[in-house]
Amino acid sequence: MDWLFDNLGKLAPIVIFLLYMISSMKRGGQEEEEPDPQAAERARKIQEEIRRKILERQRGDGEPTGRPPEQPQPIEETIFFEEEPEPFRAPEPPVRTLQREEPEPAPTVVVDPYVQKRREVEAQMEEAKRMQEAALQKAKSISKGKGGGTQTMVPVPIASGEIRDRLKLGLEDRDSLKTAIVLKEVLDTPVAMR
Repeated sequence: MDWLFDNLGKLAPIVIFLLYMISSMKRGGQEEEEPDPQAAERARKIQEEIRRKILERQRGDGEPTGRPPEQPQPIEETIFFEEEPEPFRAPEPPVRTLQREEPEPAPTVVVDPYVQKRREVEAQMEEAKRMQEAALQKAKSISKGKGGGTQTMVPVPIASGEIRDRLKLGLEDRDSLKTAIVLKEVLDTPVAMR
């Protein structure tokens, strides 16, 4: 008895399952015992009809009596119409047609698209050369007008105080300050070597 109470949690689902199965078997048996009388009568009539049709076919009586006999198809009547004769027409005079020989069409020259593109590019290159020569001529004429030579920059000495003042003025701007910090990080000695 102690074993039963100790294992009650394990036995409860098994007992519930058994009770469910027994009740479903009882319900199934009751349903089979109460057949529908109308369904039984219909099944009996269908079986009799099938047996009767089988016997008729075996005897060769032709068509079974369950089907209505086929009626002959009605014959369609064809109606003929009398055609009216066409009114008399005078014969048409023959029409003369002159057949002129057509001249052969001029042969069309098929130009390869690559050849055509090449010609366009060559024309553009020639135009570019002409424009370049014209620009060189204009540059020469301008340089001759100024005295005929190139100007060279002469270095102007700047005092060290001026450089410091220029740098201080440049650091007042926020963007210039950022640029200065980046340049110091890049150009200064590496952090690991300091």
